[in-house]
Amino acid sequence: MRTIKRAVHIDFHTMPDIPDFGERFDAVQFARTLADARVDFINFFAKCNIGFAYYPTKIGIPHPHLKFDMLGQVVEECRKLGIGVTAYFNVGLDHEMARKRRDWTVVNEDGQIIYGDRTANFFRNMCYHSGYRDYMLAMIREVLERYPVEGVFLDCMAVRPCHGNECLETMREKGMDPLDPGQVREFAREALLEFCRDVKKLVGDDKFLYLNGLSTQETKGLRTHWEIECLPGAWSYDFFPAQAAYIRNLGQQVFYMTGRFHANWGDFGGLKSKASLQNDCWDAIMNAMPTSVGDHMHPRDGLDEPVYRMIGDIYRDIERYEPWTDEAAAVADVAVLTRTDGHLHGCHAGAVRMLGELKLTYDIIDEEMEFDRYNLLIMPDQITVTPALRAKLKAHLSAGKGIISSGHSGLDEAHTGFAMEEWQLSYEGKDASNASYFRIKENAGDDIPDMPCSMYGTGIRMKLGEGSRTIADYVQPYFNRRWDGFHGSFYTPPEKENGEPAVARCGNIIHFCFPVFGNYNRHAYPVHKYAVKHCIDQLLAQPVIRCERIPTTARVTVTAKERNRMIHIKLTYPEKRGSYEVIEDRPVLHGAAVSLRADGVTAVYMAPDRTPLPFDRTPDGYVRIALPSIEGYAMIVAETAL
Repeated sequence: MRTIKRAVHIDFHTMPDIPDFGERFDAVQFARTLADARVDFINFFAKCNIGFAYYPTKIGIPHPHLKFDMLGQVVEECRKLGIGVTAYFNVGLDHEMARKRRDWTVVNEDGQIIYGDRTANFFRNMCYHSGYRDYMLAMIREVLERYPVEGVFLDCMAVRPCHGNECLETMREKGMDPLDPGQVREFAREALLEFCRDVKKLVGDDKFLYLNGLSTQETKGLRTHWEIECLPGAWSYDFFPAQAAYIRNLGQQVFYMTGRFHANWGDFGGLKSKASLQNDCWDAIMNAMPTSVGDHMHPRDGLDEPVYRMIGDIYRDIERYEPWTDEAAAVADVAVLTRTDGHLHGCHAGAVRMLGELKLTYDIIDEEMEFDRYNLLIMPDQITVTPALRAKLKAHLSAGKGIISSGHSGLDEAHTGFAMEEWQLSYEGKDASNASYFRIKENAGDDIPDMPCSMYGTGIRMKLGEGSRTIADYVQPYFNRRWDGFHGSFYTPPEKENGEPAVARCGNIIHFCFPVFGNYNRHAYPVHKYAVKHCIDQLLAQPVIRCERIPTTARVTVTAKERNRMIHIKLTYPEKRGSYEVIEDRPVLHGAAVSLRADGVTAVYMAPDRTPLPFDRTPDGYVRIALPSIEGYAMIVAETAL
């Protein structure tokens, strides 16, 4: 399988009432437009959400106004120009077949097959424990046998519990309880995964297979790569960095599927600004991955030329960086832990935003991954300790490295106490207060005021054990925020310190009693960030990168390839305008500097033009680089003799 560099995902869900379907479509021009835009790979439709096929199928339902083999022509013309094509099938949605075969649809717990917003997509869903399963397998087999596609992309692979008679009868035969929602969901999940395993047998090991919507654990051994779907204006710009930080550690090719849309998928008239699409492509390469741009093709006219002029301008620029980005890997000091199911939560989004603003390099890992290359572990808010994790944490601490935990992290799985003696703290139960404060005892600089600061969310109560010390005191309020029958106590000022720690250090472990990372995701309280920074500074004396005069809105990462270390500096950032986050400007940075922890640096230059930059060596092992003026984005390359 090829390495994908510059991809496009063609969305093409077409209603039946388009009488001039495909009249102006020219497959030769389609492929040439992609090639001119430097696109090397596309996902193209075999079957859409509505249920129509875009080739002369003998199994499915062709679009009623399809007069030619659109998929076949696209595959043929793209192959001539070296552009790979995977066949897209929406398997979770098929509205034509759903209306023709009601017994193939999911029945919800209220006995409905149609529910929710009927002008959207997900008001009907397909059941994999029905004839639909064999129908879809036959269509996928038909495409694979008929066309030289390079793989299959299956969409909307959500687990949707089905309460239809056939599902419930089979559950009962298997000894499952049809009245137990958890068992109904598990039955639906297994039916979907069994379908996926059958698709894998059809596709084989030499073609791409992507199962969009299922988790990392569910698709283990089935998927061939990862496409992180995120339209940041709709998903939020915090979604992609956290997903990238985890998924890039799974050992497979991964890329960022963003989109050209202003609003969301299906936004025919929405074209984001060039600065916005550049931001997404820069986000991708600074996270050691390429980009796929989502587009929705017009059913009559084909591709919109202005869209591909923009994509081409950006992809030509991205292509110039590929000598340094192809096969590059992210460099990280800090590992943020998640569970082995790979699901990321608000605490992970908060940790990633916090670390990004602080210009620290990070990955997100689970307990099955290697810890050795990280100098600091963060256990955000809810990471309890399993036996496997215990062994890795002990090895990490034995190597003299640090841990920052918060909230319920560090507790045993039953939440009866801290799981390891290295947490020299006693667990005093869940915090019953909903309006508590903390006050830093140590000199933490001007960013943390010398006053009780709000926690903005509760975690646990704890007491010091032998060998631990307080970094911040717990300050209790006069009373909780509550209704007491006379007053709603909205006003809950701090009363006094209660003698317990809010933040405590035990050797190389620092624990926050409250969920500081999730709270930062919800409230963005700068004091929380600087409290964490104060603790990181104690445990991570020499981070990979140090920055001077670079704003918190910028992002700085480091990637590595052979003997090169690449410093990425991205200045573009979203502004909230109404209900959307928008990027329109390319900020300019003056007078900044970065220091890279690296040995044997022989040259520093700006990519892609290789403009030399002067640098100084510092006594503590860093190379300090005074930066020229930067507009939007810059890649600084440090070459080493190692």
